[in-house]
Amino acid sequence: MFHDKFITGVLIGVLADAVKLIFNYIAFSMGFTNVVFWQITAARFLGKADLFKPSAYLIGGIADLTVTAALGVVFLFTIYYLIGTDYLWVKSIGFGMAVWVGLFGTLLGESVQGKLPQSPSGIMVTIGAHLFFGLGLGFFTMLFYREVEGADGGKKGAFYRHFTPLPTAKIIESDSADDHDSDTKAEVKNTTKLSSLRRIIKIKKN
Repeated sequence: MFHDKFITGVLIGVLADAVKLIFNYIAFSMGFTNVVFWQITAARFLGKADLFKPSAYLIGGIADLTVTAALGVVFLFTIYYLIGTDYLWVKSIGFGMAVWVGLFGTLLGESVQGKLPQSPSGIMVTIGAHLFFGLGLGFFTMLFYREVEGADGGKKGAFYRHFTPLPTAKIIESDSADDHDSDTKAEVKNTTKLSSLRRIIKIKKN
């Protein structure tokens, strides 16, 4: 499963979303915001009168999980193919903040404010939720890397050896070394045979 990066990205996104939702619910319970996150996402699809019905939570939940699963794939592929794992926490927080600005601030902003007016503390909760979402992405991506390396016997860097092509120079060097070893073994074998033949000739002469 861990070698299927698409499915793994989906899992990373969903697990990071769970972290975000836990933070949001704690803030909701403490009175820092008057809505939970699935109501916010449902505001894109439903009218104001429907946002406090059970169906709103279902619709918002489906939308939220779908988007976060896709974001998990995007994050994992970006880390894997483009920018690497150096400073992973900084990258994950930056990704979470970019999601907050891009999706919440741009796509959901007007819908939410028109149907579910947010106080400054409510806006801060959404920022914190996306901060934790980013941290969740970084944390579960780190676990993914460790799991893959552990499956290879705990060797450091095994993930990269599995998937990263060797440079051409390394391949040529490796092939040359193999050829050299083969030639050396052949020479030793021939020398051994020659020595044995000489012993047989000496015995016959005697």
